[in-house]
Amino acid sequence: MKKVLIHIGAHKTGTTALQKQLYSKHPDLFDDRTDFKASTFLRLYENRMIKPKAEELADLFQEALFKPDTDTYRVSHERLMGKAFVHKQFYPNVKRFAQLAKELQRRGVEVKTLVTVRNRTDFLVSFFLHCLSWQGTPKTFHEFANKVVTPSFAWQSVAQQLEKISVTYLPQEAMGKFPLEYVDCINKFYEKKLLEPDDISHRANSGLNELGLSVIPQLSMIEDTGLRNVLLKSALDYCKKGERAKVLSKDIEAIYRKHFLDGDIAFAKAHFPAPLRKIYSQSKPVTEQFWFAFAKADA
Repeated sequence: MKKVLIHIGAHKTGTTALQKQLYSKHPDLFDDRTDFKASTFLRLYENRMIKPKAEELADLFQEALFKPDTDTYRVSHERLMGKAFVHKQFYPNVKRFAQLAKELQRRGVEVKTLVTVRNRTDFLVSFFLHCLSWQGTPKTFHEFANKVVTPSFAWQSVAQQLEKISVTYLPQEAMGKFPLEYVDCINKFYEKKLLEPDDISHRANSGLNELGLSVIPQLSMIEDTGLRNVLLKSALDYCKKGERAKVLSKDIEAIYRKHFLDGDIAFAKAHFPAPLRKIYSQSKPVTEQFWFAFAKADA
């Protein structure tokens, strides 16, 4: 194993759409996702009860991916980022990936990492909709936001954990707004012409419609696990009509966007490839900053 080109997420940033194209069009160039998910490496990597040594992680990682006569390995697995919100921190488990990457590099393996991100208002809304089908998730957006949005909710906190390894950052929004530039960046990262702009420019919007927003929270309360999973899957399939789900009023959404916008613009300028550094900018500067009230426990 001489080189690993690995996309680690984040979640809700077009990862599924990207993976679908990469793995279906070039199965011979990418890892076997089924085998990787069932690997001893991933079981150890995701076990938060223990702290494995870097050497052990690297051994099992190489074992999980190894193919005879292969020098460059191409991978895309958002599970390598861990959970987004853990103990009032944002992707704190990325440090485990950094530990793995540094150990591989110590062994002479070149590791390049791709992280896809998204403006934080849309990321938060999409993550909330995704979590609605989980038991114990707050059933209103503001309850959810007040629980998970803390000072660490910034892409910069992810970048700080990965600062000593080679990382490329790409915005999910570029898939639709700048497909040519986005695909060019993907192809450069994977060091091969794998995709064309048409491959990612017709992605279906999977946001839940209003019916889904009313039905899913009710179904998530069913105690029987098997029945709950079957009904939730049916409801999710039925309620995804391609319309962007509305969980915020326009006024409140504007407050969230104004609060997060400056940080996202700064991150884009510092970390995105040149063609995409202005993707979060707007025509007029934000003159007012807003904040929303946290629950007392989160203050």
